[in-house]
Amino acid sequence: MCAMTAARVAMKNGHGRSAVQRAGQGALSYPPYAVFGEPGPALSVLHGSSGSEIERTQPVTAGAAAH
Repeated sequence: MCAMTAARVAMKNGHGRSAVQRAGQGALSYPPYAVFGEPGPALSVLHGSSGSEIERTQPVTAGAAAH
């Protein structure tokens, strides 16, 4: 509903239909970030409270040049 209102206001203010359409198509790339970005903090808390740990390893050297 907000997008339709914004498009009508833009067209009323002199922007062409093709420019409004291009702007709307660009906005369609944002919903996946909202859907998949929201669970991130909750998944981090879940992982942290599960008690699992990352195994510590020894650093790998790149041969004689690393000494």
